Amino acid sequence: MSETSRPYNEIDDYIAALTDEERQEYVAAETALDLASMLYHLRQKQGLTQRGAAERAGLKQQAVSRLEQAASNMQLGTLQRYLGALGYRIEVSVIDDRTGKVAGKTSLSHT
Repeated sequence: MSETSRPYNEIDDYIAALTDEERQEYVAAETALDLASMLYHLRQKQGLTQRGAAERAGLKQQAVSRLEQAASNMQLGTLQRYLGALGYRIEVSVIDDRTGKVAGKTSLSHT
């Protein structure tokens, strides 16, 4: 096997057969999973339980649990409040798909 070839992966075949709409849903689900995982690891890095993080953010423990579940539709304000309580802020970048250049960027902080 040459260094440039990749091992066969059935998942790649499955994804390649998806319609554009299904592929968009797949990407959205993957992004939600990445975000939920990041939130979980940030909380763990702070040494906090869900309850402890919720108390610090002025949220209920169930709200923190929902933030850490990829299937939930989180509210931006809740996410800002939660991350702010952990000492983080959200930064949003708008990136041109054609060039890869950042077209705009803003930081969102909980006030």
